[in-house]
Amino acid sequence: MGRFRNYFFNWLIKKRTTFGWIFFIIIAIFGKGNLRNIIFGLPFIIVGEFFRFLSSGIIKKNEILTKEGLYSLCRNPLYFGSFLVSFGFAISSCSLFVWAYFIIFFPLIYIPTIKNEEIFLENKFGEEFKKYKKEVPSFFPVFKKVNIFKGFSLKKFKENQEIINIFGILTLIGILLVKSYYEL
Repeated sequence: MGRFRNYFFNWLIKKRTTFGWIFFIIIAIFGKGNLRNIIFGLPFIIVGEFFRFLSSGIIKKNEILTKEGLYSLCRNPLYFGSFLVSFGFAISSCSLFVWAYFIIFFPLIYIPTIKNEEIFLENKFGEEFKKYKKEVPSFFPVFKKVNIFKGFSLKKFKENQEIINIFGILTLIGILLVKSYYEL
């Protein structure tokens, strides 16, 4: 049983981007596009994408232990940003099906992802990561005075292809607005 569970979670982790795009498709199909809910969800989407934008321009995956910018507020600002974006779209969608997908799949995918990444980082960076782990919360940021732009590189942002996510978000907001206007 344990081997199957590990295989299943490893498969989910590898497919997390696919599940994210499936979430967007589900929102486009099942989202009702209620203008009031879109307005309520939009601040979460904007703040979440801001976290993803800055984080993707700072992180140097597998090269160094990134601890600057938003990474000094929480160890997983990209995933926290994804959480806010997803939560905002769940609000905007007015759909129980979208909420169910979000509530089931977000923790199912991201909790094991974070655990696996932390094992990798501890093995790769040892005491440096252990110290960082003690000082900085995993998921929900602790807000303190920090230069959130420190270490940001537009080149790194482009390399990490966050622009694709931004276009997806804008497209999805547009679809929900059209559905709201035409009451589809």
